[in-house]
Amino acid sequence: MNNFAINNIANMEWKLYGGRSGMNMNCPSMYNGYMGVNNLSYYNPMFRGYNNINQDIFTHAADNTRVNNSVKSVSHGNSQVDWNNPQFRGLSEDLNELGDYYIKNSAPSESFMGAAVGGAAFGLVNNLRILAHPINAIKSLPETAKMFTDIGKEGKALRALWQNPETTRVVMEAYGQMHKLNAAKYWRTGLFKAKLKGENLQKANDIINEMKTALSAGNKQRIAELSEEARRLTNAKTGYIPRGLKAIHADAPFKWLKEHTFLGKFVGGGTKPSVAEAAAKSVTDKAAASTLSGSLKHSCGVGNGLLFAAFEFVTDMLDGKIQAAFDKDSSTGYKQLLQTATKGIGSAVGWSVGEGIGVWAGGLAAAKIGALTGSAVAPGVGTVIGAIAGLVGGSIGCWLTGKITHKIIGQEAGTLAQVEKMKQSAEGQQQLLQLTLQQAQEDKKVNPRTVQAIQNIANFYGAGAQ
Repeated sequence: MNNFAINNIANMEWKLYGGRSGMNMNCPSMYNGYMGVNNLSYYNPMFRGYNNINQDIFTHAADNTRVNNSVKSVSHGNSQVDWNNPQFRGLSEDLNELGDYYIKNSAPSESFMGAAVGGAAFGLVNNLRILAHPINAIKSLPETAKMFTDIGKEGKALRALWQNPETTRVVMEAYGQMHKLNAAKYWRTGLFKAKLKGENLQKANDIINEMKTALSAGNKQRIAELSEEARRLTNAKTGYIPRGLKAIHADAPFKWLKEHTFLGKFVGGGTKPSVAEAAAKSVTDKAAASTLSGSLKHSCGVGNGLLFAAFEFVTDMLDGKIQAAFDKDSSTGYKQLLQTATKGIGSAVGWSVGEGIGVWAGGLAAAKIGALTGSAVAPGVGTVIGAIAGLVGGSIGCWLTGKITHKIIGQEAGTLAQVEKMKQSAEGQQQLLQLTLQQAQEDKKVNPRTVQAIQNIANFYGAGAQ
């Protein structure tokens, strides 16, 4: 802008404000960046980045599109905005832009790799003993690996058992249980499970010795039975806390819950099968999992899938979606419940199918990796891969169906209701600004129009978005 134009604007403002241009902060002018009291920008499309070349600041001012004292009162906490007032039309467009952006980015954005890593992490959480006592896990590796060295030797019965798809997972299970049993012989904090000693230590050594014989002979039934015995021994609650609760009979309610309610089956209650019965079922199920159809049929993913389905309801409740939908009206509320149920069903199906595929693929991979000739470590690596493959597959399946169900249900009724409510008050508008600002900071492909809207509303409320 040249000096002639600047002087003309200054002279016009001087006359408009009676000689107070630039001297009184209540008077927006070129000298104060067209700002008003409390550093609130006068909301003018020309100076908010719209580049409307057909109107100038004075035309806008005459149209009452500038912000006046009523806007300052809104920014100080008045709960409702009169959207019929022309002065809020520009602000309304920016709020609509923020609302649309927030809704669009409220859907899950996890990547394929993120889902895979999440499944692997879930597998680690399922083996808290490794997190609680990593040194024990490392110290028990050599003696466990030594028990399974025949897997890498041609002509050995154990190698044949490992390479047979129907029995690979039987050996994998044995490897995992022996590693757990060996680790339990070292020091523990003992809060829930004590270090094996005395009679229990003797039982552990007997199981290990018998397992060596069964592995050498390739006796799958006996291997499965010894694995079950090891599981029951290491799962026994022998720590300080369980013993203390038992001493004061505080375990009685929990015991009653297991024995007399439907919840008992979820917490280890009910009649336990014998070791032989449990082992026989294990062998049958693992043989079925050697084929894709059998793995899908015998997948235990239904339980985990239902857990994730329930998680959808809990998440939508904590996020306030369901409440916001019912606050609007009952039909919107029921629509959100249906959408949440659809997501839940998708999660359950996705996890079950994904885990079934993962278990099948994991068994094949374990057989290939674990049978590397001359390697005592390979069976352990194969066992780990086989153990987490189902969880990784389940997580990926859950992620995939999540993408599909969100395409099916479209925009969620509860989220729409939340955004609609936020746009109706100054406090809600600032909340919407904070939410979209956080999303935009993590979005590498954010639309410039969204950035402009964020800046406009931030300036309007004196937030100064970066």
